[in-house]
Amino acid sequence: MINDRYKLIKRIGSGAFGLIFSARNVNTDEVVAVKLEPTAQTDTLTHEAAVLQHLSNIPGIPNHNRYMVIDLFDKTLQTVSYEHKKAVPVALVRAYALQIMQILSAVHEKGFIHRDIKPENFMTKCGDDTLYLIDFGLARTYIDSETKAHRANRVRTADADGKISITGTSRYVSSNVHDGNEPSRRDDLISAMYVVSYLLKGLLPWKKSATNETLVEMKKKIRPEELFLGLPDSYVDIFNYLSSLPYDNTPDYAFIFRNL
Repeated sequence: MINDRYKLIKRIGSGAFGLIFSARNVNTDEVVAVKLEPTAQTDTLTHEAAVLQHLSNIPGIPNHNRYMVIDLFDKTLQTVSYEHKKAVPVALVRAYALQIMQILSAVHEKGFIHRDIKPENFMTKCGDDTLYLIDFGLARTYIDSETKAHRANRVRTADADGKISITGTSRYVSSNVHDGNEPSRRDDLISAMYVVSYLLKGLLPWKKSATNETLVEMKKKIRPEELFLGLPDSYVDIFNYLSSLPYDNTPDYAFIFRNL
């Protein structure tokens, strides 16, 4: 039992930051998801709960309370891809693309960036194609609390082994992040475009890259026309626009919405 209110049913997920269980509210009989973390990681859970509090009432963001009990969903976009034998219909891909960008626009409007956009972090419920963005453990504000301006770009340098640490999931972060730049709004959106390409094709071209260096090289060399083959040319325009966007510029969300 959690706080004499939620009875754990079974474990439904796990990750670097803890475990997720389905649970039943003993007072209302509602089935929800409960996120638990080791004591040493409670700061991460507190951080995620604080972010979700700031983002409350945004369509596409799960409801939650102070115990990190959130809406229970059935499947991720990765599962959706598997169900469609790794080729989600174009019409559905476009519907998902618009939802993803609308959610991110609203999150950014609240002053936050997610920093780990990938198929596993978008969820739906059976019989409903409405998307919800989850896992805000890496999220942060992009506005400096003292200056009230956009945070400065603190470029990371390579370590003794020539590697640059990144925030996010390597397959989906932008080339900007691979190059050591801090993630910003543009990078959430570039990652979203990689998610769109994944849904369309069932994989990304660099999935089987032997090394991180090979992965980064492929990202930088691949033509957007290949990534979005099968979608309108406007998707290439969106990707090119985002790739050229300076670190701290506000993305033109209206342009993106019009071209999805």
